[in-house]
Amino acid sequence: MTVPASPISRPISRPVSCPAYCQRGFSVIELVAALAVSAVVAAGLMLWMSRPLAALNESHQRAAAADQAERVAMWLADELPEALPNSARVACGGRCLEFIPIVDYGDYRAAAPGDILDMTAADDRFDVLKALPATPQTGLQIVVNNQNALPAGSLSAYSADPNNNCSTVVAGASATQIRMSPKQFPAPSPTQRFYLVGSPVSYLCQPAAGGGTLRRYTGYAIQSAQPTNTNLGDLLAGGMIDCRFSLTRPDLVSLYLTAGDDTAGPIGFFAQFRLRHVP
Repeated sequence: MTVPASPISRPISRPVSCPAYCQRGFSVIELVAALAVSAVVAAGLMLWMSRPLAALNESHQRAAAADQAERVAMWLADELPEALPNSARVACGGRCLEFIPIVDYGDYRAAAPGDILDMTAADDRFDVLKALPATPQTGLQIVVNNQNALPAGSLSAYSADPNNNCSTVVAGASATQIRMSPKQFPAPSPTQRFYLVGSPVSYLCQPAAGGGTLRRYTGYAIQSAQPTNTNLGDLLAGGMIDCRFSLTRPDLVSLYLTAGDDTAGPIGFFAQFRLRHVP
């Protein structure tokens, strides 16, 4: 009996799935298209963010300009109220302010008993009605009855007139008795008050469209001519587009400032300061 031959086994062909690493990549055209789309999206985001960022930058610049203006106002608010009466004066078309700060003050003896301040002849000493907090320093100026800030005349501490209302503290002065260079003061004080003063102070502004400067200058002697060189002194504030001082009254100083720059929008600032002392 013939046995039929068994069929030869053959492998069955099946599709094989390709793993992720063997899949084909992007074509150059697809890559360029993807980059172009990304660039458009990035540009859109930048345009969307540019206005908030610009507004934030302008806000910071305006805040910095406000800080500069407030810095100037704080200095003036600290110094001007304690200035010698009627010593504030303005020059440079309103850009320069000068005044004389008070170091100390008291009441002089005008009647006996005791050593009075003689107004009828040159005197070199007088008693203080209430003792000063400290012994006056030699070289300080003594001012009696300051009525104006003129460069000449007898009632201005700035006056170069030898018959002005100033004398100088000399050695031997104490808290209860002032000793000075012999002086006949031109007129008594309405309040029987004398002032001890030192170096004047000037605020000098040099405005500019791109942001000018405001400087504080001191350490110089009292003189008839007001300093007008706006490069003198220490820098107090920058960003000054405009600045003006004015005397509303002899005892009231007004300050107008414009600070910042044109890109952020400048800010305006106004303040007034009163000299609280009287002659």
